[in-house]
Amino acid sequence: MKTKRFALLALLTLAGVVPAFSGTSFTPTGVIDMIPTSMSNDASIVVGTGTSGVPNLYYTEAGGAVVIGDGCFSGLPAISGDGTTVLGCHTDEQGLWNAARWLGGTSWLDLGTVAGGIPCDFFLSGAYGVNQDGSLAVGLLYLATLCRANAGTWDLTNGDVTVLPAEFGETAYTRANAVNGDGSVIVGWQDQLTGERTAARWVKGVEEVLLTPDGEFNGEAHAVSADGNTIVGGGYALGEDAWIWQPQIGGVRPIFGEGSLTALDVSDDGTVVVGFSSKSAFICLASSREARDLITFLKSHGAVVPDGWLLIAANLISADGNIIYGWGLNPDNLVEMYKVVLDLNVAPTPRPRPTPPPRP
Repeated sequence: MKTKRFALLALLTLAGVVPAFSGTSFTPTGVIDMIPTSMSNDASIVVGTGTSGVPNLYYTEAGGAVVIGDGCFSGLPAISGDGTTVLGCHTDEQGLWNAARWLGGTSWLDLGTVAGGIPCDFFLSGAYGVNQDGSLAVGLLYLATLCRANAGTWDLTNGDVTVLPAEFGETAYTRANAVNGDGSVIVGWQDQLTGERTAARWVKGVEEVLLTPDGEFNGEAHAVSADGNTIVGGGYALGEDAWIWQPQIGGVRPIFGEGSLTALDVSDDGTVVVGFSSKSAFICLASSREARDLITFLKSHGAVVPDGWLLIAANLISADGNIIYGWGLNPDNLVEMYKVVLDLNVAPTPRPRPTPPPRP
């Protein structure tokens, strides 16, 4: 039995369809034109938006990607950690684009905005994140002043809508991008009065602008761990580096790598960060704060990435840090979603050292 098994695996490995024995693997999903935007903690459900005008998509490995409503283009699809609550965009009877909760099939419950809120063109509200048990949604609310938007929350249990405070006054726009497990920490951005985006977090409703150790502003916070103790984003010191915030490292610190970097997600223990650069998708182990090209990283851990793939972004990482979903250009130059399984307990293949020049 062992002989047959190893012979089969050897043949498949030579054919380039399975990874090496390390357990780290790269798998094209076959789903074309889907950008993953959120997934359940165990990575069994992924939601996202299409590049060709399909806003609300729901993916499982067993069922593939299905459309869950005609949708619209305000906010980003999001799913709670427990996988029970899905948020997206829905057009109401007046033709306005709402943050909405999926009720199943193609049915949605519009969440709207605060009482007296005025739409800006088609926009009324947009959801961007939801907490672990699906009780709190976060995103963008349009207020009573025309085209005035602000970060806000929806209590999905009792229906309350709350506007989050703004550090620089009511004329500076804000948006909530993500929320931690119990809903106590919300992250996103706050415009300065000059219009530049600045990373922010709201802890139990109180806003704090996230600054570098030198007191400089950062661009935007994209994700927060379940316990709220790790936040990642892009635009360190309003420059081109991604960044990570953790109390144990003294606040905000840059993530270095090639090109202009943006961190999009982080594992719940804060050890693995994923994102994109102007060159490719990247992965970063927080202990080093060094962004590695994802294809190079995967190959060094024994994974087979078929020739012709260009990995554009690593969008999502599971709570345990073992599964990544992202998108890239496949060998046919089509946008395709991919899946990565990591086994970081296996030592990577050492990087080749450059040959020193001959001595004179």
